[in-house]
Amino acid sequence: MERRSDPQCSTMHHRVPESQLIVYNPAKKVSQLQMKHPRTGAIEPDRLTVVVSIDGACRGNGTPSARAAWGVYFGAQSPHDASGVLALTLPQTSTRAEIEALSQVLRIIRENLSSDHSMQEYRIRTDSDFLVRAMSEWIEGWIAKDRRNSQGRQVTHYSALKEIHERLADMTYGDDGGMDFKFWYVPRENNQEADALANQALNG
Repeated sequence: MERRSDPQCSTMHHRVPESQLIVYNPAKKVSQLQMKHPRTGAIEPDRLTVVVSIDGACRGNGTPSARAAWGVYFGAQSPHDASGVLALTLPQTSTRAEIEALSQVLRIIRENLSSDHSMQEYRIRTDSDFLVRAMSEWIEGWIAKDRRNSQGRQVTHYSALKEIHERLADMTYGDDGGMDFKFWYVPRENNQEADALANQALNG
């Protein structure tokens, strides 16, 4: 299962300066990667791609009064940007908020973008190394071991992660699939827009 992405390892994208790597497409209302044309060397949008950033935020993490929220960022002017607080029935932690952000972005893609078959390659940016590795490396092993990790311990948030894994598989391989999802780890300082949306939700 290959669900991890890094444009610096892509032959199409690695020669684009970082400041120009992501561009907002106002016609599609999403952000997209840019690439260097193989013949002309010109930098141009990679029309197959959609770049979306997700994040979770939690105030009072680890305390009884903790409150958590999620943010999804498609671009500065995108109507698909979204945020919200976690239901009180869910664990109020930053990790659970990041998982909720991923669940919400899949809902937004399915409801609003999946019918546009000109965009098939979804790159999900997150500063959660746990989430990237969970969805690209660990989840199938956890399922095979009946929700236990390599140390034999119960995986926290297993049910939510397994449900997302199944949705990703359906959106990739199902009858209405055809989408390609990869996770792109970025440092926290490069994920400020999604973080701001999550904190905006906490501010009410």
